[in-house]
Amino acid sequence: MKKLTLKPVALAAGLVLAAPAFAAGIDFSGSNIYMKFLDGDQHRVAVGTPDNPGSGDTSGGTDNGQWTEFELRMKATISKQVEAGVTVQSRSPASYWTDFGGFGGPEQTSTRASNLKLRGAYVLLTPGYGWLGTALIGSNDWGQFDPFTIGKVRYIDRNNYKGLYFKGNLPLESSSWEFARLSLPNYLQSNYGQGSSCCSSDETQYNEGVYIAQAKAQFGPARLSTSYQWFDDTQLKADNTPNDGRDTETFAKSKVFMIKAEGSVMDGIDLKGAFYRSSYDAPLFDQPWINSPKSSVDDNAFKFDVSLSSLAPGLAINYQYFDIGAGYYSNTAARHESDVLLTEGSESSWFRWGDPLWLGGAAKDFNQGPASPLCHIKAGGVCQSDSGLSAGANGLVNNENMDFDEAPSESVMGWKGHTFNVGYEIAKVSLFGEYSRIDYNYNWQNYSATGPLSNYYNLNNDRSTDLFVFRAGYVVPVAGGIELGFKYKLVDDTNKGQADNATDDRDIKDTGYTLSAGNQLFGDLFGKIAYGRYTRDITKSGGKIENEKKILSLVFAYNLAGFETGLLAQWVDGRGDPNETGTISDIKQYRMKAFVKAIF
Repeated sequence: MKKLTLKPVALAAGLVLAAPAFAAGIDFSGSNIYMKFLDGDQHRVAVGTPDNPGSGDTSGGTDNGQWTEFELRMKATISKQVEAGVTVQSRSPASYWTDFGGFGGPEQTSTRASNLKLRGAYVLLTPGYGWLGTALIGSNDWGQFDPFTIGKVRYIDRNNYKGLYFKGNLPLESSSWEFARLSLPNYLQSNYGQGSSCCSSDETQYNEGVYIAQAKAQFGPARLSTSYQWFDDTQLKADNTPNDGRDTETFAKSKVFMIKAEGSVMDGIDLKGAFYRSSYDAPLFDQPWINSPKSSVDDNAFKFDVSLSSLAPGLAINYQYFDIGAGYYSNTAARHESDVLLTEGSESSWFRWGDPLWLGGAAKDFNQGPASPLCHIKAGGVCQSDSGLSAGANGLVNNENMDFDEAPSESVMGWKGHTFNVGYEIAKVSLFGEYSRIDYNYNWQNYSATGPLSNYYNLNNDRSTDLFVFRAGYVVPVAGGIELGFKYKLVDDTNKGQADNATDDRDIKDTGYTLSAGNQLFGDLFGKIAYGRYTRDITKSGGKIENEKKILSLVFAYNLAGFETGLLAQWVDGRGDPNETGTISDIKQYRMKAFVKAIF
């Protein structure tokens, strides 16, 4: 076991020592050492035991400790037509500095041992044929496609998704085709690969893949693209005579069609439009899926954007209409980093309200992702959410793997509505405002508890959301420039639930403001202080729960050539009832995250 662990280390060291001999052909740029430091008054640590490996995630599960990660990137230009690359990386989310390098026990646990691992390998061919310009084999971040189809992968998993990608020219001028096969991770297959838990069932899951074909073309001022993707999830058929091979059958299948266009109709007026159609069919079974619809469902998604930038100097107006079906489904849609809607979304300061580790919420605004939500059922069969705005708690948007200084994601499945925002600069004061009205395509009554979408949404909904944001900024011309900021936000989310039952009515009203001041303290060091006050009023069953908190934040960023470090410290103070038990209590939290990154 130890010999296998040492092989990647020996390989990396050998390549580094051999670098002068291959200096003309091997590029190590982007390699880095990353160190993270967490400190907080919850004093949680990542245990990372063999029988509970998930507890090894520092993200979302701990607020204390220090870790080091190393990433070695190697790109070899073999010829003008051939490039190959590999990433060797440690990712030990519970490998504390106090583990003394992993010796004496922790090295036996993968989440605590400081092992190096093959995280990404690819071969890139550019043969120069007109019909085939690029062929990429191996690891890929899949950013070539639309987030609603095969979306870009979150940075922590970017080297883990592998497949085949091809691109070439079409006869029409400025047009191209793309084709790919993504080897689908087991946990994204139907019902986690047909098993009761990830990666432990039917052998066919190891050869499953999603296929997609895409075409792009320029027609005058308009850029058009269209794609079609398909996935057949198979399983072994009962076979008592395997000597002639084993037969398979389709367990579930899905298809996604996309067409979109964008362009300028005249100076200062830009238009975008997109249409998506998905279908999911599980012909053999109707049972409670874990991460996919329970049975057959199909739906559409629309987006339309207008951007006006020439009405007046310093004025920019944007509008977006969106209508995303409750049953729209792509198992490879972007799961965290892609922000697909114009709206700022939920109030992130209440993210994961109810978990003592997240009393201060998230320090960055939500992004809106197209991955399907997953309902976390609580008492009364009510789906609870991270934010009060998203339909499901986490689903496939990956919020379980993040620190408090990162942006959380919320699923937009089932959303429909309008967003207007206006930006204006006058007398060196920048102003911004947003208004969004959101309704929901899952506003239904008495939906079947065994229906294909009952694991995503409540069975009774009558919901609407109004969202208003105002921001202002000004740079005071003293001390090299003091950056002042102000933000006010209101989110009013109402759900009357079952029409003839007033006891399940629920209204969540989030309000808050933030004041900040930042300054380049000297050439390489930036500092900022911020103060925010936030309230969350929850009205349900005729009663009212009032929550309020204040957050004081201190930010530092220091940069040199090839080196960066940053720190965010927060002090949270307030009163509330995070778990809605009927008891108001004091709320206090201190949390800090710092990092050091050397890039070479």
